[in-house]
Amino acid sequence: MSTVQLAQIKTDEKTSATQSELRIGQHRIPLPNRFPISPERNALKPAGVKDPLPGEIAVLARLAPPETVKKILTQEDALKSMARFLSKETAPDAIRMLYLAFKGGAAVTKVEDLKTLLDLQYLAGLDIITVQHSLDFSLEDYEAQLRFAERWMEERGVDKPMMPVIQATENKETSAKLLALVEKHEPSMIGFDLRGGFYYHALRGVEEFKKRKPEVWVHALQTPPKVRFGRGLLTCSEGMILPMFGIDSFSRWIVPPPPTPLTKEVINVFDRKGWGSMKKKDYEAIRNNTTSCDCAVCQGKDLEPFYEGKVLDVLAKAKVHDHLSQRKELEGARESIRKGRFLSLLNTKEYPREFLKQLPAKDSENRPLKD
Repeated sequence: MSTVQLAQIKTDEKTSATQSELRIGQHRIPLPNRFPISPERNALKPAGVKDPLPGEIAVLARLAPPETVKKILTQEDALKSMARFLSKETAPDAIRMLYLAFKGGAAVTKVEDLKTLLDLQYLAGLDIITVQHSLDFSLEDYEAQLRFAERWMEERGVDKPMMPVIQATENKETSAKLLALVEKHEPSMIGFDLRGGFYYHALRGVEEFKKRKPEVWVHALQTPPKVRFGRGLLTCSEGMILPMFGIDSFSRWIVPPPPTPLTKEVINVFDRKGWGSMKKKDYEAIRNNTTSCDCAVCQGKDLEPFYEGKVLDVLAKAKVHDHLSQRKELEGARESIRKGRFLSLLNTKEYPREFLKQLPAKDSENRPLKD
């Protein structure tokens, strides 16, 4: 089996952030990091970017409303279409994993349906086998699914690592029990589905888990652009502050089209200077209409070219810009963690600093949130 291991782990002095190297087979991947999902790779052409989107892990993400899930599980054509999607989605040297964004109450509850998804991932040649949890599951139900998946791998001789993917819950006790359940299975990695939100108690549960198991890779899925906490929606980029809760890597959310027509003015764009997610009017007022970014989309120019073209082209530019610019910023984050200075880095960024003010002055270990 391709071993999955975190090595060269360095822990920040005042947060639970760690800087490490993810080793999967022959791959050596620096953490913390951000990995692309399918819609971001699909955005390259409309964004006018020719080079492939960087990202050692390819999250093959797809919206999964009930009708889509039903078709995959019952119709041959739909299953084969999904297999083709998974097989040709990205470069052959990337580490590939499946993530289904269940919507509208969709879930895979029967073991025969789970077997179909497991077989699908294996036959499509994916490198990591995911077993997704749903809030509709009892703890016993999900443990039964994990045990079934383990037996399936043994019986089929599947030589691939398995990632349990658990959903963030609003209940602190439930989150702790869910993590404890998964921990019993001694995983080398865990997927943490943020469900497009910010769940403080669930994240604190991950933080405690990582203190016990620093060698386990934790990847956050469905990460929204902004933090919703306290007084409402903050400008702070959620992905960029996740390392302080022990999250090693993240990928952005995949969401259905909005109920109202999308306009250029409401598209969120990552702000490298302040680590926020800002709209067009904010850039004009606060940043003098510039992203101060040299990524392949921005190229050091002001925002006039960025907002040219159709609205979906602008959305594509935002997706690619966010990915490229955040990966670049995470390089500095890794260095700050290695030096034990991640909290200091957060306090130099306007919007994480605003987020930190929303939290209690000290956490359970009396760790100050200010230098």
